[in-house]
Amino acid sequence: MPNSKQTGSAPSSAVSASAMPPVISRAMQWNYSPHPLVEETLNRIRQTYPPHLPAGLDRFSALLSELGNPHLSLPPVFHVAGTNGKGSTVAFLQAIFESAGKTVHRFTSPHLVRFSERIVLNGRQISDDLLLSLIAELEKTANPQEISFFEFFTALAFMAYARHPADAVLLETGLGGTLDATNVVPQPAASIITRISFDHMRVLGDTLPAIAKQKAGIIKQGCPVIVAPQSDEALESLFAKDAAVKQASLLLQAGRDFFVMPTPTGFEYRSQSLHVSLPLPALVGHHQLLNAATAIAALEVGGFADICTGEILSRAMQQVRWPGRMQKLTHGVLADMLPQGWELWLDGAHNDSGADVLAAHIRSFGADMPVHLVTAYKDKKDTHGFYARLAGLFKSTTVADFAIDAPMVAAADVAGLLQNMSGFDAVSTTPDIQTALAQLVATHTAPQRVMISGSLYLVGHALKVNGDQL
Repeated sequence: MPNSKQTGSAPSSAVSASAMPPVISRAMQWNYSPHPLVEETLNRIRQTYPPHLPAGLDRFSALLSELGNPHLSLPPVFHVAGTNGKGSTVAFLQAIFESAGKTVHRFTSPHLVRFSERIVLNGRQISDDLLLSLIAELEKTANPQEISFFEFFTALAFMAYARHPADAVLLETGLGGTLDATNVVPQPAASIITRISFDHMRVLGDTLPAIAKQKAGIIKQGCPVIVAPQSDEALESLFAKDAAVKQASLLLQAGRDFFVMPTPTGFEYRSQSLHVSLPLPALVGHHQLLNAATAIAALEVGGFADICTGEILSRAMQQVRWPGRMQKLTHGVLADMLPQGWELWLDGAHNDSGADVLAAHIRSFGADMPVHLVTAYKDKKDTHGFYARLAGLFKSTTVADFAIDAPMVAAADVAGLLQNMSGFDAVSTTPDIQTALAQLVATHTAPQRVMISGSLYLVGHALKVNGDQL
């Protein structure tokens, strides 16, 4: 197959057309080559420290106390909770800090390709040697009967961050907020609540108000809070009479205290103290303007207003990267399977809000090329609610089966669901992503657009198979 790619026709809207992602340079690519000892150790820790559900912070706080309370010796912390947009908001924060010449630590989950993506020190993934050293040190103290896998590595991240100077820590919750292990940080520089939607309902509750209340648990008395655009239900819960948000020393709400306005060449950000015109971010989609604005607002009130200049912010918009979110692949094993003129996209959408954003982006493509979905879905999520929002958008849907250390809905079950839903035609299953792409190439002569979406685990698997994408 030819290796050179054509961009294809631009999306129909001006914003999306300008937001087409730049080609990822070879300098930004790397080959996935897992360290055998790291993989072996991570598997052992995963089996030893099972994924307990959140059950309060007492046991985790006790562990941190035995470790010397590293979470009390961190640089200023920007604590981020929400259902959608957490990772992108963190990515914008990191890009702005680094564009200003500052250093940051970053804690996110899950990872896509390498576990070390979760723990970033001064802008670089934690080294294999340091990760193994900290695991050995932590195992001397942690009790596998009490500490979960996520708590184990949250503690490890705190140990690493406390020992390496930086200007800030970007801390993403793992699940919820109130009971999340990251919530032991007593006084964050800012608490950020991104878009709240339905996810992890067996733990957080099956209504938006209940989920919002859990997310708002990261708010601390006397600390500023930034609230991204929300549904009316979520806002009502966040601003209820007994809501945690009332503890905030300062509250900035999107659409009330800070604003975003798309322009022909980018967007404008406006708050009480700042008004700047910025280029469209490298992250694709109109929703990323809101994530960028949320990050800027957090810096304004979190002690870093001085780096919110037009020059720094503009540079950050161009440099921001967050793989697996509306990402166009142009090189690699999977991308090179497609003929010239075809497009291959990845997006980690996996819940109702994510599906809404994905659907809007697919509609923005216009009718220049048919779109095909390659998908898989994680167990214990709202499978029907996710796919119902995507009905009618794809010429075909292929459910890929692949081996991964996460509970996925059986490919045959997803295919059966879609075959019985209106708006899904030509539904099939394949043993892997490569077969799905090969079948599409074999049955279509004109350029087609392929979207791989439905789970971050699927997207991470695709990046591994692709071989050289960040």
